[in-house]
Amino acid sequence: MKPQTYNSFLWNSVSDHGLHSPFVYSFVSSTFYEGRKPKNVKAAAGLDRHALETLYKVITNRKAFKLLVLGNEAPAVTEAIREVAGQENGQVWFFSELASVPGGLDMAILTGKGAESLLEQLQRAHQDSNNNTIVAVPNIHTTPFMEAAWAQIKNAPNVTVTIDTYHVGLVFFRKGQANQHFAVRPDKRVLRDALLGAKNLWGLF
Repeated sequence: MKPQTYNSFLWNSVSDHGLHSPFVYSFVSSTFYEGRKPKNVKAAAGLDRHALETLYKVITNRKAFKLLVLGNEAPAVTEAIREVAGQENGQVWFFSELASVPGGLDMAILTGKGAESLLEQLQRAHQDSNNNTIVAVPNIHTTPFMEAAWAQIKNAPNVTVTIDTYHVGLVFFRKGQANQHFAVRPDKRVLRDALLGAKNLWGLF
């Protein structure tokens, strides 16, 4: 089965106005639409420009400065994020997976190609998580294997909320929160969003 295309994702996605979760509405609005946006971001380390832009928005606008990058591509991804943050005068701290993180992680980034390794990394991230920890999984729609892995991550124990931005999947371990999964556009474009909004209104008739 072919991976989901971006156009298919857009057709099934929403902006902040289509969200019925107060937590996710607040997160999406402040992270993607109202906060700082990076400039001159280029693809690097297996991450396309859109994935890096999304990661930067989360790190900067959520003040997710205590980071843990896991997986085979961790060194390259770490360097790419450090470079983007440096261009924007951002301060980030990268922690080792061999030691616990005081107060818990702000954000973990999982890198890999399949479900088994990504689920192991997810469990490692959970060990140092708190109610506000964000786990990012880039490239979730690049291959059928990554889409299958993303589906398993959404159903993993302790996962309560996920946000699919197409280029990056975001995972939360929020205690007491109902299990909810969203597909959200991480930027706003007037014409595109108007057309998609009209599609949603048409479905009401």
